This record gives sequence, C-alpha cells and structure tokens, in this order.
Amino acid sequence: MKYRHLVSFVSEEESDLIEGISWNEGFSNLFFEKTVDSGIALHVLLEEGEELPYFLSKMEFSDLGFTEQKDWFEKWKETLVPFELCKSVEVLPLEEEEKVVDPNKIGIIPGMAFGTGLHESTKLAASLLVEAVVRGSRVLDVGCGTGILSAIAAKKGASQVVALDIDEHSVEKTNETARINDVYIDARQSEFLSSVKPEERFDIIVSNMIVELLREFVLDLESFLDEHGTVILSGIYKDKFSEIGNLIEGTFLIESSREDGDWKAIKLRRK
Repeated sequence: MKYRHLVSFVSEEESDLIEGISWNEGFSNLFFEKTVDSGIALHVLLEEGEELPYFLSKMEFSDLGFTEQKDWFEKWKETLVPFELCKSVEVLPLEEEEKVVDPNKIGIIPGMAFGTGLHESTKLAASLLVEAVVRGSRVLDVGCGTGILSAIAAKKGASQVVALDIDEHSVEKTNETARINDVYIDARQSEFLSSVKPEERFDIIVSNMIVELLREFVLDLESFLDEHGTVILSGIYKDKFSEIGNLIEGTFLIESSREDGDWKAIKLRRK
C-alpha cells in the first residue's frame, strides 16, 4: 500500500502535545525524528484519500509525495529500543508476538505513535500504578489503549484486571499485549464505564486520558471504587489541571500529584 508522506517541524512542547493527543485518539501513523539543524520533524503517513486528523488539520506540512509502507516502516523501526518506563518497569518494543514473562519487563508491539520513550502521561500513570498495586489488587483501566497499564498491573500482582476502551482495535491490542506478557486481562469494548457491572468494585482505577474525556465519567468512578480504593488520573495537560481539580473537589481528595514536562497525574481517594 502507498502512503502520502507529510512532514512538519515542531517544538518539543508541540511534539509532547501532539503525541499525547494522538495516543488518546488512536491515530498511530505518525512518528517524530530529532534532526541536527531543524529540531523535531513530525512525519505523518496517510492512506490514499485519508484526511489529516482534526488535531493536525491547522498545521502546515510539506508534502513529500507517496511512499511505500516498507520505506518509512524500516525508518520507524530504528527508533524501537528498550527503555525504562518507570521504576521496575522496562518496555521491550517487539516486531512480532513473543512471550515476555519477566515481571519487570513489558513486551508490546507498538504502533507508530508509540515513540521511542512513550508519552509522559503514560510514564506518570505507570509510576503511580506500580506504587499502588499489591498482590490481590482489583484494577480497572479506563481507556486502555495498547493495554500497557493493564499488563503492568497484572504483572505486579493484581488478581483481577478489567480494561475498557470504546475502540474495538484497542481491545484487540490489549488482548495481544496480554498474550505477549503471559497475563490475563478482561478487555471489554465500552463507552467509558458502560460495560462495568453494577456490583463490580475495584481497589485501583487508573485512566490515562485527556481532560476533555476524563470529565465525562470521572465522578462516576466513585460507584465502582472500593471504600479504601485509589483513583489514578493522568493525561492532564498543565493548563487543564484546575478544571479537573474543580470538578472532583466534592467527591475526591487529591493525595498526591506528579508532573513530567507539561503533563500531570494525580492520585485520589474518597472524601
């Protein structure tokens, strides 16, 4: 298949924002390349007739014409190297399925938007999740994407992991990640919390989604949270932090917060 190859140069701040939105929106045909002279090059690959996603539509791109998939895929693969996601978690990008059983390593077949270091919001969520999970924890992952957070929870001792995503491809990807890491994840296609059973309760609820999506369901999390449970929210852009804080102040207490660049994550408990 041939792809239309577009390129634009962006700042580090812009690349962080684009990577975060693309990750949450499930648009995977892009990658970043650090250049010596011009900063960060954003490469976007579109199928014939495909339009730019809304969050890139106002940017100026140079059109490099059409290219075969193998040409840019080989270039992208060069960026796939193991890296530390957070303390005691190393990510191993794979080209095909193979078992990764080490509890401190997460194998994953990444999409193009995966990047060489994964997005800051995922790192923040993972670091808080690793600290919160104990053997026997029941964990709910809302907006699971590739299933990386669910796999971390399962490998760190959770007895039950339920992963939700509205996108059927994300559910399939989460099942793939579970197979690679030799864990069981109950992956469900769900519009926010719609597939959670009324009687289900969780010790930890984690969600790495932008504020525009978090605000749609965050107050409903209390119904599924154990009395002494923990909520971890990431994907919060710094300019939106007060918005989410004001929204939850009547329901949850912020126990702690962390930041990485322009992104924040918070750990909550019931009031």
